[in-house]
Amino acid sequence: MAFVNGHSILMMITLLILCLLFIHMLLSTWYKITSDGKLIVHCSIFPQKEIDIKDITALEATVMPVASYALSLDRIIIYKGEAQWLLVSPVNKKEFVKLLRSFNPDIGVRDTLIG
Repeated sequence: MAFVNGHSILMMITLLILCLLFIHMLLSTWYKITSDGKLIVHCSIFPQKEIDIKDITALEATVMPVASYALSLDRIIIYKGEAQWLLVSPVNKKEFVKLLRSFNPDIGVRDTLIG
């Protein structure tokens, strides 16, 4: 029992489950742009989200630290109308924006870091 080192076994199991969930999130978060103009966002056990790219009105770079479908703090806010729809963190933000704008050239870019 030296491994437990005075800590509760329940605490150790909880930490193990949290670590496994975190690893699962890292390995199963992805963004897909389909040929028919949809953005599909998937993150681990959370519900998959989908939006028509024609419904995206703007994109903005942010480091907002709220729960989202983004793995880093280097994020993009996706706007649907005037409302924030979702936060994502693609590896190559400029290429991501370029792909979205190839389907909808009217998407506004509110930050030169991603435009």
